Amino acid sequence: MHYRYFFLSALLLILLAGCKEEKLGPLSEGGPVPAQVSELKAVPLHGGARISYKLPDDPALLYVKAEYDIRPGKTQQAIATYYNNYLTVEGFGDTAEHEIKLYSVSRGDVRSEPVSIKVKPLSPPVLDAYKSLRFQEDFGGITVNFKNEDSANIVISVLTKDSLGETVTADIYYTSLKEGQFSVRGFDAEKRWFGLCVRDRWDNRSDTIARELTPLYEEQLDKKKFKGLSLPDDASTFPSGPITNLWNDKVSGGQSSSNTWFRTVNGSGIPQQVTIDMGTAAKLSRYTMVQRGAFDENNLLYSAGDPKLWEIWGSNNPSPDGSYDGWVKLLDCESIKPSGSPIGQNTNDDIAKAQAGQEFTFPIDAPAVRYIRIKLLQTWGNADYMWMAELTFYGQPE
Repeated sequence: MHYRYFFLSALLLILLAGCKEEKLGPLSEGGPVPAQVSELKAVPLHGGARISYKLPDDPALLYVKAEYDIRPGKTQQAIATYYNNYLTVEGFGDTAEHEIKLYSVSRGDVRSEPVSIKVKPLSPPVLDAYKSLRFQEDFGGITVNFKNEDSANIVISVLTKDSLGETVTADIYYTSLKEGQFSVRGFDAEKRWFGLCVRDRWDNRSDTIARELTPLYEEQLDKKKFKGLSLPDDASTFPSGPITNLWNDKVSGGQSSSNTWFRTVNGSGIPQQVTIDMGTAAKLSRYTMVQRGAFDENNLLYSAGDPKLWEIWGSNNPSPDGSYDGWVKLLDCESIKPSGSPIGQNTNDDIAKAQAGQEFTFPIDAPAVRYIRIKLLQTWGNADYMWMAELTFYGQPE
Protein backbone atom coordinates (compact mmCIF):
# COMPACT_ATOMS: atom_id res chain seq x y z
CA MET A 1 0.00 0.00 0.00
CA HIS A 2 2.89 2.35 0.87
CA TYR A 3 4.43 1.83 -2.56
CA ARG A 4 1.09 2.50 -4.25
CA TYR A 5 0.74 5.96 -2.67
CA PHE A 6 4.37 6.74 -3.47
CA PHE A 7 3.79 5.86 -7.14
CA LEU A 8 0.64 8.00 -7.41
CA SER A 9 2.36 10.98 -5.75
CA ALA A 10 5.31 10.74 -8.11
CA LEU A 11 2.98 10.53 -11.14
CA LEU A 12 1.11 13.66 -9.98
CA LEU A 13 4.37 15.63 -9.65
CA ILE A 14 5.37 14.60 -13.17
CA LEU A 15 2.02 15.73 -14.62
CA LEU A 16 2.17 19.08 -12.82
CA ALA A 17 5.70 19.65 -14.08
CA GLY A 18 4.49 19.05 -17.63
CA CYS A 19 1.63 21.57 -17.38
CA LYS A 20 3.67 24.76 -17.32
CA GLU A 21 1.98 27.63 -19.16
CA GLU A 22 3.16 28.05 -22.74
CA LYS A 23 3.23 31.46 -24.39
CA LEU A 24 2.80 31.95 -28.11
CA GLY A 25 5.42 34.09 -29.79
CA PRO A 26 8.58 34.03 -31.90
CA LEU A 27 10.60 30.84 -31.86
CA SER A 28 13.43 32.94 -30.37
CA GLU A 29 13.77 36.55 -29.34
CA GLY A 30 15.82 38.96 -31.43
CA GLY A 31 18.83 37.80 -33.34
CA PRO A 32 20.46 38.95 -36.57
CA VAL A 33 18.60 40.72 -39.36
CA PRO A 34 17.66 38.16 -42.05
CA ALA A 35 18.91 38.53 -45.59
CA GLN A 36 16.61 40.07 -48.18
CA VAL A 37 14.82 38.29 -51.00
CA SER A 38 16.06 39.08 -54.51
CA GLU A 39 15.26 38.77 -58.22
CA LEU A 40 11.68 39.98 -57.81
CA LYS A 41 9.24 39.39 -60.67
CA ALA A 42 5.55 40.28 -60.86
CA VAL A 43 2.74 38.74 -62.92
CA PRO A 44 -0.39 40.93 -62.94
CA LEU A 45 -3.71 39.40 -61.91
CA HIS A 46 -7.24 40.78 -61.85
CA GLY A 47 -7.18 43.06 -58.83
CA GLY A 48 -3.74 41.88 -57.75
CA ALA A 49 -0.42 40.32 -58.71
CA ARG A 50 1.70 37.26 -58.07
CA ILE A 51 5.22 38.18 -56.98
CA SER A 52 8.01 35.61 -57.20
CA TYR A 53 11.50 36.00 -55.72
CA LYS A 54 14.71 34.19 -54.85
CA LEU A 55 14.93 33.22 -51.20
CA PRO A 56 18.14 34.02 -49.31
CA ASP A 57 20.31 31.19 -48.01
CA ASP A 58 19.60 32.16 -44.42
CA PRO A 59 18.62 29.51 -41.82
CA ALA A 60 17.03 32.20 -39.65
CA LEU A 61 14.39 33.02 -42.30
CA LEU A 62 10.81 32.10 -41.26
CA TYR A 63 8.59 33.92 -43.74
CA VAL A 64 8.31 36.74 -46.28
CA LYS A 65 5.84 39.57 -45.74
CA ALA A 66 4.47 42.02 -48.30
CA GLU A 67 3.00 45.37 -47.29
CA TYR A 68 1.14 47.62 -49.69
CA ASP A 69 -1.62 50.22 -49.93
CA ILE A 70 -4.65 49.29 -52.00
CA ARG A 71 -5.71 52.94 -51.69
CA PRO A 72 -4.60 55.89 -49.52
CA GLY A 73 -4.91 54.99 -45.86
CA LYS A 74 -5.77 51.30 -46.51
CA THR A 75 -2.74 49.02 -45.98
CA GLN A 76 -2.81 45.30 -46.70
CA GLN A 77 -0.39 42.48 -45.94
CA ALA A 78 0.41 39.14 -47.53
CA ILE A 79 2.62 36.42 -46.04
CA ALA A 80 4.36 33.34 -47.46
CA THR A 81 6.49 30.85 -45.52
CA TYR A 82 10.04 29.95 -46.50
CA TYR A 83 8.60 26.86 -48.23
CA ASN A 84 7.36 29.10 -51.07
CA ASN A 85 9.17 31.45 -53.39
CA TYR A 86 6.15 33.57 -54.24
CA LEU A 87 3.17 35.32 -52.69
CA THR A 88 -0.01 36.92 -53.99
CA VAL A 89 -1.11 40.47 -53.31
CA GLU A 90 -4.76 41.32 -53.89
CA GLY A 91 -7.47 43.85 -53.09
CA PHE A 92 -6.70 46.57 -55.63
CA GLY A 93 -9.70 48.40 -57.00
CA ASP A 94 -7.98 49.95 -60.02
CA THR A 95 -5.30 49.33 -62.64
CA ALA A 96 -2.90 52.02 -61.44
CA GLU A 97 0.72 51.29 -60.53
CA HIS A 98 1.26 50.27 -56.90
CA GLU A 99 4.44 49.78 -54.89
CA ILE A 100 4.85 46.51 -52.96
CA LYS A 101 7.44 46.24 -50.16
CA LEU A 102 8.74 42.77 -49.28
CA TYR A 103 10.39 41.99 -45.95
CA SER A 104 12.28 38.88 -44.83
CA VAL A 105 11.25 37.97 -41.27
CA SER A 106 13.37 35.79 -38.99
CA ARG A 107 12.44 33.21 -36.39
CA GLY A 108 13.15 35.87 -33.79
CA ASP A 109 10.57 38.22 -35.41
CA VAL A 110 13.26 40.50 -36.79
CA ARG A 111 12.61 41.82 -40.27
CA SER A 112 14.94 43.02 -42.96
CA GLU A 113 14.94 46.30 -44.81
CA PRO A 114 12.31 46.21 -47.56
CA VAL A 115 12.83 45.31 -51.17
CA SER A 116 10.35 47.06 -53.49
CA ILE A 117 8.65 46.21 -56.74
CA LYS A 118 5.90 48.03 -58.62
CA VAL A 119 2.89 46.23 -60.06
CA LYS A 120 -0.01 47.20 -62.32
CA PRO A 121 -2.99 44.93 -61.62
CA LEU A 122 -5.39 43.89 -64.33
CA SER A 123 -8.96 45.17 -64.18
CA PRO A 124 -10.38 44.23 -60.73
CA PRO A 125 -13.39 41.88 -60.49
CA VAL A 126 -15.50 44.62 -58.90
CA LEU A 127 -15.20 46.75 -62.04
CA ASP A 128 -15.58 43.83 -64.46
CA ALA A 129 -18.77 42.78 -62.68
CA TYR A 130 -20.04 46.36 -62.77
CA LYS A 131 -19.50 46.61 -66.53
CA SER A 132 -21.47 43.39 -67.02
CA LEU A 133 -24.58 44.54 -65.14
CA ARG A 134 -27.87 44.46 -67.07
CA PHE A 135 -31.31 45.01 -65.56
CA GLN A 136 -34.87 45.41 -66.73
CA GLU A 137 -38.36 45.81 -65.35
CA ASP A 138 -40.00 42.65 -64.09
CA PHE A 139 -43.06 41.66 -62.13
CA GLY A 140 -43.13 43.74 -58.96
CA GLY A 141 -39.62 45.13 -59.49
CA ILE A 142 -36.55 44.45 -61.59
CA THR A 143 -34.41 41.49 -62.65
CA VAL A 144 -30.62 41.84 -62.68
CA ASN A 145 -28.13 39.84 -64.76
CA PHE A 146 -24.40 39.87 -64.02
CA LYS A 147 -21.09 38.19 -64.84
CA ASN A 148 -18.27 37.56 -62.39
CA GLU A 149 -15.73 35.59 -64.38
CA ASP A 150 -13.15 35.45 -61.57
CA SER A 151 -15.71 34.00 -59.12
CA ALA A 152 -14.79 36.80 -56.73
CA ASN A 153 -16.79 37.45 -53.57
CA ILE A 154 -18.80 40.52 -54.53
CA VAL A 155 -21.87 42.36 -53.30
CA ILE A 156 -24.40 43.93 -55.68
CA SER A 157 -26.49 46.66 -54.05
CA VAL A 158 -29.87 47.59 -55.54
CA LEU A 159 -30.76 51.22 -54.87
CA THR A 160 -33.95 53.22 -55.24
CA LYS A 161 -35.48 56.49 -54.00
CA ASP A 162 -37.66 56.89 -50.91
CA SER A 163 -40.65 59.23 -50.57
CA LEU A 164 -38.29 62.17 -49.91
CA GLY A 165 -36.20 61.47 -52.97
CA GLU A 166 -33.28 60.13 -50.94
CA THR A 167 -31.27 57.18 -52.27
CA VAL A 168 -31.83 54.06 -50.17
CA THR A 169 -30.79 50.42 -50.42
CA ALA A 170 -33.63 48.20 -51.62
CA ASP A 171 -31.73 44.90 -51.57
CA ILE A 172 -28.23 43.42 -51.24
CA TYR A 173 -27.12 40.37 -53.22
CA TYR A 174 -24.01 38.40 -52.20
CA THR A 175 -22.42 36.09 -54.75
CA SER A 176 -19.27 34.36 -55.98
CA LEU A 177 -20.96 32.80 -59.02
CA LYS A 178 -19.36 33.27 -62.43
CA GLU A 179 -22.67 34.59 -63.70
CA GLY A 180 -26.21 34.77 -62.47
CA GLN A 181 -29.56 36.47 -62.19
CA PHE A 182 -31.69 37.71 -59.33
CA SER A 183 -34.90 39.70 -58.89
CA VAL A 184 -35.95 42.41 -56.45
CA ARG A 185 -39.70 42.74 -55.90
CA GLY A 186 -42.29 44.46 -53.77
CA PHE A 187 -42.78 47.64 -55.82
CA ASP A 188 -45.94 49.09 -57.30
CA ALA A 189 -46.40 49.33 -61.07
CA GLU A 190 -45.22 52.96 -61.13
CA LYS A 191 -42.14 54.51 -62.70
CA ARG A 192 -39.27 54.76 -60.25
CA TRP A 193 -35.49 55.19 -60.16
CA PHE A 194 -33.34 52.07 -59.74
CA GLY A 195 -29.56 51.96 -59.38
CA LEU A 196 -26.94 49.23 -59.09
CA CYS A 197 -23.41 49.29 -57.70
CA VAL A 198 -20.83 46.64 -56.82
CA ARG A 199 -18.33 46.33 -53.96
CA ASP A 200 -15.88 43.67 -52.83
CA ARG A 201 -14.53 42.46 -49.47
CA TRP A 202 -11.88 45.19 -49.45
CA ASP A 203 -14.67 47.77 -49.79
CA ASN A 204 -13.66 48.74 -53.31
CA ARG A 205 -16.76 50.24 -54.93
CA SER A 206 -17.89 50.78 -58.48
CA ASP A 207 -19.86 53.70 -59.85
CA THR A 208 -23.67 53.45 -59.91
CA ILE A 209 -25.57 52.52 -63.05
CA ALA A 210 -29.14 53.83 -62.92
CA ARG A 211 -32.38 53.83 -64.95
CA GLU A 212 -36.00 54.76 -64.49
CA LEU A 213 -38.21 51.69 -64.91
CA THR A 214 -41.83 50.76 -64.32
CA PRO A 215 -42.28 47.38 -62.58
CA LEU A 216 -44.90 45.10 -64.09
CA TYR A 217 -48.11 44.51 -62.18
CA GLU A 218 -48.13 41.29 -60.18
CA GLU A 219 -50.56 39.63 -57.79
CA GLN A 220 -50.89 36.29 -56.06
CA LEU A 221 -53.16 34.05 -58.08
CA ASP A 222 -56.43 33.11 -56.40
CA LYS A 223 -56.00 29.59 -55.00
CA LYS A 224 -59.78 29.23 -54.59
CA LYS A 225 -59.97 28.77 -58.37
CA PHE A 226 -57.41 25.95 -58.42
CA LYS A 227 -58.36 22.32 -58.91
CA GLY A 228 -56.66 19.10 -59.86
CA LEU A 229 -56.81 17.76 -63.40
CA SER A 230 -56.14 14.04 -63.69
CA LEU A 231 -54.82 13.21 -67.16
CA PRO A 232 -53.79 9.75 -68.42
CA ASP A 233 -50.35 8.76 -67.08
CA ASP A 234 -50.53 11.32 -64.24
CA ALA A 235 -49.35 9.89 -60.92
CA SER A 236 -51.96 8.73 -58.40
CA THR A 237 -52.03 10.35 -54.96
CA PHE A 238 -52.58 9.13 -51.41
CA PRO A 239 -56.16 9.60 -50.13
CA SER A 240 -54.65 11.56 -47.23
CA GLY A 241 -52.41 13.57 -49.56
CA PRO A 242 -54.58 14.80 -52.46
CA ILE A 243 -53.28 17.39 -54.89
CA THR A 244 -55.69 19.99 -53.43
CA ASN A 245 -53.43 20.08 -50.35
CA LEU A 246 -50.94 22.01 -52.49
CA TRP A 247 -53.03 25.19 -52.31
CA ASN A 248 -54.85 25.01 -48.96
CA ASP A 249 -52.44 27.46 -47.25
CA LYS A 250 -51.53 24.81 -44.66
CA VAL A 251 -47.92 23.73 -44.40
CA SER A 252 -47.79 21.55 -41.29
CA GLY A 253 -49.70 18.68 -39.72
CA GLY A 254 -47.24 15.81 -39.61
CA GLN A 255 -48.56 12.29 -39.58
CA SER A 256 -51.82 13.13 -37.81
CA SER A 257 -55.25 12.76 -39.38
CA SER A 258 -55.07 16.41 -40.45
CA ASN A 259 -52.37 15.81 -43.06
CA THR A 260 -51.69 18.91 -45.15
CA TRP A 261 -49.11 17.63 -47.57
CA PHE A 262 -49.51 16.31 -51.10
CA ARG A 263 -48.08 12.87 -51.91
CA THR A 264 -48.00 10.55 -54.90
CA VAL A 265 -48.14 6.81 -54.31
CA ASN A 266 -45.11 4.55 -54.10
CA GLY A 267 -44.13 3.07 -57.43
CA SER A 268 -45.27 6.09 -59.46
CA GLY A 269 -41.99 5.90 -61.34
CA ILE A 270 -39.52 8.49 -62.58
CA PRO A 271 -40.31 10.70 -64.37
CA GLN A 272 -43.84 11.29 -63.13
CA GLN A 273 -46.23 14.21 -63.45
CA VAL A 274 -49.33 15.82 -61.96
CA THR A 275 -51.54 18.52 -63.48
CA ILE A 276 -53.17 21.65 -62.03
CA ASP A 277 -55.99 23.75 -63.46
CA MET A 278 -55.51 27.32 -62.15
CA GLY A 279 -59.04 28.26 -63.22
CA THR A 280 -57.88 31.16 -65.40
CA ALA A 281 -55.02 31.89 -67.77
CA ALA A 282 -52.23 34.03 -66.33
CA LYS A 283 -48.83 35.31 -67.36
CA LEU A 284 -46.82 33.81 -64.53
CA SER A 285 -44.01 35.72 -62.86
CA ARG A 286 -42.83 33.31 -60.13
CA TYR A 287 -43.92 30.67 -57.68
CA THR A 288 -42.84 29.40 -54.28
CA MET A 289 -42.70 25.80 -53.11
CA VAL A 290 -42.73 24.75 -49.44
CA GLN A 291 -41.35 21.26 -48.90
CA ARG A 292 -42.91 18.68 -46.67
CA GLY A 293 -40.97 18.68 -43.42
CA ALA A 294 -40.28 22.42 -43.38
CA PHE A 295 -42.25 23.06 -40.20
CA ASP A 296 -42.49 19.59 -38.70
CA GLU A 297 -41.04 16.16 -39.44
CA ASN A 298 -37.67 17.86 -40.06
CA ASN A 299 -36.13 14.42 -40.56
CA LEU A 300 -38.02 14.28 -43.89
CA LEU A 301 -36.75 17.66 -45.09
CA TYR A 302 -34.40 17.49 -48.12
CA SER A 303 -34.90 13.73 -48.21
CA ALA A 304 -37.22 10.93 -49.34
CA GLY A 305 -39.93 12.36 -51.63
CA ASP A 306 -38.95 16.06 -51.49
CA PRO A 307 -38.44 17.19 -55.12
CA LYS A 308 -34.86 17.95 -56.17
CA LEU A 309 -35.10 18.27 -59.96
CA TRP A 310 -38.29 18.95 -61.89
CA GLU A 311 -39.82 20.86 -64.80
CA ILE A 312 -42.83 23.17 -65.02
CA TRP A 313 -44.91 22.91 -68.19
CA GLY A 314 -47.82 25.13 -69.23
CA SER A 315 -50.78 24.83 -71.60
CA ASN A 316 -54.10 26.41 -72.49
CA ASN A 317 -55.37 23.33 -74.30
CA PRO A 318 -53.90 20.14 -72.82
CA SER A 319 -54.17 17.00 -74.87
CA PRO A 320 -56.81 14.67 -73.37
CA ASP A 321 -54.58 11.64 -74.04
CA GLY A 322 -52.09 12.80 -71.40
CA SER A 323 -49.27 13.41 -73.89
CA TYR A 324 -47.21 16.61 -73.96
CA ASP A 325 -48.85 17.79 -77.19
CA GLY A 326 -50.04 21.35 -76.61
CA TRP A 327 -47.67 21.87 -73.69
CA VAL A 328 -44.64 24.19 -73.50
CA LYS A 329 -41.86 23.90 -70.96
CA LEU A 330 -41.78 27.05 -68.87
CA LEU A 331 -39.05 26.36 -66.35
CA ASP A 332 -36.36 23.97 -65.13
CA CYS A 333 -36.26 23.80 -61.33
CA GLU A 334 -33.73 22.56 -58.81
CA SER A 335 -34.01 22.51 -55.04
CA ILE A 336 -30.70 23.63 -53.53
CA LYS A 337 -29.78 23.03 -49.91
CA PRO A 338 -27.90 26.09 -48.57
CA SER A 339 -25.48 24.15 -46.35
CA GLY A 340 -24.77 21.36 -48.81
CA SER A 341 -24.75 18.96 -45.85
CA PRO A 342 -25.68 15.26 -46.28
CA ILE A 343 -29.26 14.00 -46.23
CA GLY A 344 -30.54 13.86 -42.67
CA GLN A 345 -28.36 16.77 -41.51
CA ASN A 346 -30.17 20.11 -41.74
CA THR A 347 -28.74 23.39 -40.50
CA ASN A 348 -30.79 26.37 -39.33
CA ASP A 349 -30.19 27.98 -42.74
CA ASP A 350 -31.54 24.87 -44.50
CA ILE A 351 -34.71 24.91 -42.40
CA ALA A 352 -35.19 28.69 -42.70
CA LYS A 353 -34.97 28.55 -46.50
CA ALA A 354 -37.46 25.67 -46.63
CA GLN A 355 -39.90 27.49 -44.34
CA ALA A 356 -39.67 30.70 -46.39
CA GLY A 357 -40.48 28.70 -49.50
CA GLN A 358 -38.07 28.17 -52.37
CA GLU A 359 -38.80 30.71 -55.10
CA PHE A 360 -38.53 30.10 -58.84
CA THR A 361 -38.85 32.83 -61.48
CA PHE A 362 -40.51 32.31 -64.86
CA PRO A 363 -38.87 33.82 -67.96
CA ILE A 364 -40.30 37.25 -68.76
CA ASP A 365 -41.26 36.04 -72.26
CA ALA A 366 -43.11 32.92 -71.07
CA PRO A 367 -46.66 32.70 -72.50
CA ALA A 368 -49.80 33.04 -70.40
CA VAL A 369 -51.19 29.63 -69.45
CA ARG A 370 -54.10 28.16 -67.52
CA TYR A 371 -52.85 24.63 -66.88
CA ILE A 372 -49.64 23.71 -65.06
CA ARG A 373 -47.90 20.35 -65.20
CA ILE A 374 -45.19 19.40 -62.70
CA LYS A 375 -42.83 16.83 -64.21
CA LEU A 376 -40.67 15.28 -61.50
CA LEU A 377 -37.20 14.09 -62.52
CA GLN A 378 -35.55 13.35 -59.16
CA THR A 379 -36.28 13.55 -55.44
CA TRP A 380 -33.75 14.21 -52.68
CA GLY A 381 -34.01 10.60 -51.53
CA ASN A 382 -34.17 9.14 -55.09
CA ALA A 383 -37.67 7.90 -54.27
CA ASP A 384 -40.27 6.85 -56.87
CA TYR A 385 -42.88 9.14 -55.28
CA MET A 386 -42.95 12.83 -54.38
CA TRP A 387 -44.47 15.06 -51.74
CA MET A 388 -44.81 18.79 -51.13
CA ALA A 389 -46.62 21.02 -48.65
CA GLU A 390 -47.66 24.14 -50.59
CA LEU A 391 -47.44 25.94 -53.94
CA THR A 392 -48.13 29.67 -54.45
CA PHE A 393 -48.18 31.26 -57.92
CA TYR A 394 -47.84 34.96 -58.84
CA GLY A 395 -48.41 36.85 -62.06
CA GLN A 396 -50.96 38.70 -64.16
CA PRO A 397 -54.36 36.97 -64.52
CA GLU A 398 -56.02 37.49 -67.87
